Amino acid sequence: MPVAQALPVPRCGLFFLRFNVSYEANTDLEAAPAASAPNSLFGWLVDGLNAAGSVVIAAVMLLMCADVLLRDLFNRPIDGVAELVATSIIVIVFLQLPATLRHGRMSRADLFMDPFIQRRPVAGQRLRAVFSLAGVFACGLIAYATWPMLARAWSDSEFWGIEGVFTFPTWPMRAVVWLGATLVAVQYVLLAWQDLCAAKRQGRAV
Repeated sequence: MPVAQALPVPRCGLFFLRFNVSYEANTDLEAAPAASAPNSLFGWLVDGLNAAGSVVIAAVMLLMCADVLLRDLFNRPIDGVAELVATSIIVIVFLQLPATLRHGRMSRADLFMDPFIQRRPVAGQRLRAVFSLAGVFACGLIAYATWPMLARAWSDSEFWGIEGVFTFPTWPMRAVVWLGATLVAVQYVLLAWQDLCAAKRQGRAV
């Protein structure tokens, strides 16, 4: 049975040491979470956003239950529940996505990558670094595209809902999307750096 384990964190310069990236291998979903890398400001930020996402999930559940009860018992539904739930899904995803990547919970092709790294460690780690750089590009593109929409939502006071019934501003959701995508891109940079450093060390050892 696979056992949760933390991969060694290479010490490759002050930049890497400052962030203390955590790249955990845990394909056994029933196993306890692997121990993460030493805490850092970046790690606390990512894990704090993950906790905030859990709070949003709990709040959405309570809101939906309250709406159902008020609708059925008193015929007084809560205005804007559908809009808030739709927006909260986006907020939850981008609040928890950085921690998902940091703690090795992002979906990946273990069937190919893990055996390849075991057979050819240097080439495998370089290939995984390439995949991480592709993640940097994708998440960086999301952050880049979101920034103008965030600025416009702030300056124009954009809102969702129906005036006179229920409205709420759009900029908090766009800010969470921008922040989450930016942090995921940074995490991918750290993972790519980690793999390249490990490949370089192993190449010298050979």
